[in-house]
Amino acid sequence: MEMSTSLAVMIAAKMLLTMSIVVAASFLVERSGPFLGAMIATLPISAGPSYVFLAMDHGAGFIAQSAVATIITNGINGLFVLTYAHMAQRFSLLPCLLAALAVWFVSIGLAHFVEWTMAGAVVLNLACFWIASRLTRHLEAGDAPAARHRSVWEIPARAFGVMCLVGFVMMAGFVLGPEAAGYAAPFPIVLSSLIVILHKRIGGRATAVTMVHTLPGLLGFGAAVTVMHWTAEPMGAALSLLLALAMCIGWNLALMWRKKTREAA
Repeated sequence: MEMSTSLAVMIAAKMLLTMSIVVAASFLVERSGPFLGAMIATLPISAGPSYVFLAMDHGAGFIAQSAVATIITNGINGLFVLTYAHMAQRFSLLPCLLAALAVWFVSIGLAHFVEWTMAGAVVLNLACFWIASRLTRHLEAGDAPAARHRSVWEIPARAFGVMCLVGFVMMAGFVLGPEAAGYAAPFPIVLSSLIVILHKRIGGRATAVTMVHTLPGLLGFGAAVTVMHWTAEPMGAALSLLLALAMCIGWNLALMWRKKTREAA
């Protein structure tokens, strides 16, 4: 299977965009706290470009169908966050990240044995986030990140690693084919990359707080994908994707306004 020029451009663009956002979010976490960094990280940085490419090559019907798998995967991302947040209280980066990814892959594997409808996928998504939120509620007000000395090469080196990881994941999706697109699009590449950068920078506990703050943002992404599923064919792929993007941005802005209002009260 030969790689098209458009796919190569999309992979390169997604690598650069993901690297830029992850690095920016890591700086925001250190300077402004975990909540703002989490809001940036939960924008559709990874899934968005994937869906644009799918819409260009396969049309509105395809992305409407793949949205079902994306909703399932998004819920499983909540279990990824739950696993990492609890592991990070005691362990170093590698076992925490490997355990979270293991839970993610096992859950995805089990999901393949079920014939999912959109209604079932939404119920699973909500159940996963309810469980993750309940079991991580005590971590929401955790310690603020502590400033640490940063070598001049630390962020560039990790940013390059993030780029390589994004490229690998996208190439794997290309080899597997479009059938796996719905599951591959919301792979927690941004969350994993942010963990890699932050865990040693600010410590596992502070990074866990950042991850817990991503849960409401991920829930909003799930709502946007649900709307995309229902609007892709009647509205067309372009308008449907723009609506989903606007919903994600609006949801995160509403979360930020809600937090600011509560702090001012």
